[in-house]
Amino acid sequence: MGTPKFWDIPNSFLSKLLKPLGALYAFATAYRIRRAKPYQANIPVICVGNLSVGGTGKTPVCLAIAKELYKIKKSFFFLNHGYKSHLKNVMVDLKTHSAYDVGDEAVLLACYAPTVVDNQRARGAQLAIRRGAECIVMDDGFQNPSLIKTFSFIVVDGKKGFGNECVMPAGPLREPVLKGLNRADAIVIAGKDEWGISFYLQRNNIDLPVFTGHFKPKTKFLSALKNKDVLAFAGIGQPQKFFNLLKEHHVNPIKTESYPDHYFYTRFDIEQLQKKANGLPLVTTTKDAVKIPRDLLKDIHIADGEFVFDKPDEIKELLKNITY
Repeated sequence: MGTPKFWDIPNSFLSKLLKPLGALYAFATAYRIRRAKPYQANIPVICVGNLSVGGTGKTPVCLAIAKELYKIKKSFFFLNHGYKSHLKNVMVDLKTHSAYDVGDEAVLLACYAPTVVDNQRARGAQLAIRRGAECIVMDDGFQNPSLIKTFSFIVVDGKKGFGNECVMPAGPLREPVLKGLNRADAIVIAGKDEWGISFYLQRNNIDLPVFTGHFKPKTKFLSALKNKDVLAFAGIGQPQKFFNLLKEHHVNPIKTESYPDHYFYTRFDIEQLQKKANGLPLVTTTKDAVKIPRDLLKDIHIADGEFVFDKPDEIKELLKNITY
């Protein structure tokens, strides 16, 4: 599935054609932010957001930040909007809630720390505070003006960058880059900076702290499938990014299947994948795994792993300054 190819091509015919609609989208976003009357929480709120749609890696970065918060012994809660969830304003209970109830990202977050799901960020923050949170890590919501952020990280995919630098539908952006970065406090580049993000920041005199990192699959997963042919499937923002990651670690996805982001798998889907695999191991992401019937997971390899900061001590020191 993925995003339109022309979103990565500067000055393409389609992007030029759609630029007026992009200008309207940007105006609507700016107007909504300007007119908001946000709630001020009495604890730090750390936002992990982005400027573009689809697959920059916000949730893995949230988990990496959580790892550093644990080291400084800070009691924190995740706050997630629960995309496609059927419950709102709830604490995730992994014993009773499924991805269908609270969303796939919320289930992943709740494996690491208490997690509140609410599309009304201010209300969700209030629930977290009542339950004892000393800090909130908000997964997404940078363009949501209802809750004041103490500190905002912008996650940028190293390969995709800011695409063609156009706002939707002319490009991948939720708002113009410079306007968004003007409200940000730091940038996280996920993966190798192939797009030239660092040069872009320098060229535009953007003086923000920049942190880098990469996704690292766990050794157990790699040892089981290294140098083996597999059928890889994913329903995430950038499925090709997952397939490329497997190749980089010497797992060979000779067959692939892409599904829409946040896709919920049926038994029929898995049966069809097994037929197409014709004996090849099936491989998917942790985000996809939480949306597959549990009894079918025994025959599927899950590419478990984590986002790793290249300089974790610098992130840890920054988080200390934010939370104390």
